[in-house]
Amino acid sequence: MSGLEGLGAYDEIRERRSDFENSEDERRRSKIGTLKKKAINASNKFTHSLKKRGKRKIDYRVPSVSIEDVRDAKDESAVHELRKKLLDRDLLPPRHDDYHTLLRFLKARDFNVEKTIQMWEEMLNWRKEYGTDTILEDFEFEELEEVLQYYPQGYHGVDREGRPVYIERLGKAHPSKLMRITTIDRYLKYHVQEFERALHEKFPACSITAKRQICSTTTILDVQGLGVKNFTRTAANLLAAMTKIDNSYY
Repeated sequence: MSGLEGLGAYDEIRERRSDFENSEDERRRSKIGTLKKKAINASNKFTHSLKKRGKRKIDYRVPSVSIEDVRDAKDESAVHELRKKLLDRDLLPPRHDDYHTLLRFLKARDFNVEKTIQMWEEMLNWRKEYGTDTILEDFEFEELEEVLQYYPQGYHGVDREGRPVYIERLGKAHPSKLMRITTIDRYLKYHVQEFERALHEKFPACSITAKRQICSTTTILDVQGLGVKNFTRTAANLLAAMTKIDNSYY
């Protein structure tokens, strides 16, 4: 073998050895990488299992209550017609899609469907402008305790039919003193808030207790002691504003 041939053979052997060493390094790195992945996966599984053990599944279930809801056939037909027309005009948000609410508006307009739709649309616009949908959360009537001293009123128990009883002691109302504590605008917000509370809290609670549909109140106006002092311009303005809200939007 010549020197050049020997040198070539040596280079070939060195290249093979280098290739073998590189191959071994790659296998070693691959094996280490695989071991790392297995270790990471094992760690993740362990951590995940700990997290799963730390979770608790809470199942909130409200016991079903049978509530009697007697409906008149003519009323149902009128409500069905109104509901269809409101849906066609995109005037029935899900939160107001309620049989008894629709019936209440129909009764307020003597079952005239077109007049009821007009009233309904005005109600939706007013609620949006007044912020009525969130008034239970957004408005706080801090002066309530003082206000009740000069305009005693509120809910007290239920009647024989299970309806909430609302009492106003008009003879003890002092409008001039009332306006030193609050304003007409703030009192109207409180009035609307209480109406919403009755619709969303009191009526459902009374319905569950009575096991029949409750959607109205019994109102008692205590006029003992009522005199000229109670009929001021402020009282007239406040009463007119509350009456407009009640008759137009509820």
